[in-house]
Amino acid sequence: MADVADIIVIGGGVVGCSVAYYLAREGASVILLEREAMGSGASAHATGSLSLLGAEFSPGASFQMAQAAYTEFVELVPELESLTGMDLLYQRRPSLRLALDDEEAGLIKGMMEWQQSLVNMRWIDAREVHDIEPRLSPRIVGAAYEDESAQLDSYRLNLALGRGAELRGARILQRVVTGLVTGDTNSGASVTGVRTAQGDLSCGAVVIAAGSWSTDFTSWLEFPVPVRPMKGERLLLNYPGEPLPVLISSPRRGHMISRLDGLTSVGSTGGRDYDQRELFGGVEFDRQPTESARLELLQRAIDVLPDLERAELVQQLAGSRPLSPDSKPIIGPVPGCDGVFLATGHTTKGIHLGPITGRIIRDYILGGSTNIVAGMGEFLPDRFANFSDSDYLPAARAAEE
Repeated sequence: MADVADIIVIGGGVVGCSVAYYLAREGASVILLEREAMGSGASAHATGSLSLLGAEFSPGASFQMAQAAYTEFVELVPELESLTGMDLLYQRRPSLRLALDDEEAGLIKGMMEWQQSLVNMRWIDAREVHDIEPRLSPRIVGAAYEDESAQLDSYRLNLALGRGAELRGARILQRVVTGLVTGDTNSGASVTGVRTAQGDLSCGAVVIAAGSWSTDFTSWLEFPVPVRPMKGERLLLNYPGEPLPVLISSPRRGHMISRLDGLTSVGSTGGRDYDQRELFGGVEFDRQPTESARLELLQRAIDVLPDLERAELVQQLAGSRPLSPDSKPIIGPVPGCDGVFLATGHTTKGIHLGPITGRIIRDYILGGSTNIVAGMGEFLPDRFANFSDSDYLPAARAAEE
């Protein structure tokens, strides 16, 4: 089989597999390259939370993308489950964004000032919270109640997108990328292929969706790809009590979700939980679970739901999230090299924004532009022409998960 395709996608996480899936669904010839195993990066340890509340999205284009992304799952999940036969453990139910003290209440209410006009939500007091779930801590002062949010298994989503892309005609190859093949045109450089350890592959367009490894492409593109790996950890517990009727999060204590496989997910550590050395220790360092994170996450969970003292720890997951300097994804064409597109830097929202990113990149490659989100300038790579390394730390500290 010839080593040639219309488009080569680099990276086998949820974002890369989404890009491959949406392109292949339109009949494009696609090769997807992954250096390790499918979903071996951030997608393997992600919570799979699909919520519009929290500090990760800001007013304007950011929130518009988040809303479009949330809606995308309503049709995508049954489509993938039917196509692949996989159960993605997808659930849609109300959520509570809990405040255990006045400071958290202030943070939540501050976000509600602009979110309330865009999301079906309202503030409820402690009595109403305990009417919904009596086992929650008596310290709770109130919560934002969201009529619907969602959650699924991120790794299963990753595998389903990859398998779905294959069933639509894409090829998946395990290759280590060593460079890009470019040629000169009247308008400047243009990509013509990808170099790998096993030989060159020819194509008309390349999508870099390599998550925390995306910065490796900076020297080949002669353009900064500003992504740094940010450490995060979460826990899976076997809790003998009844499943929680709502999806729970808190600005200071992370999430608590009863999954459809019977496990309870709690976490996650974010940028606020590490000193700078630990926060940006690198991909291999980030994969190592830590005792300090385990104890911290268990204590946070028990603070919210005291009965979790009866739970058994099943698994501790750790890994990197691809952090951009402003926490927003980097999506779109790379300046100075025709045919190269970035789809990376999603920070803690790669699962939520992965499929919509696939649709956006599909539009750029096949149609030259996209109208899915107005104000795409907020996400285009050229906004980082003059970024500084010092921009990463504030972005990391603002990450809640």
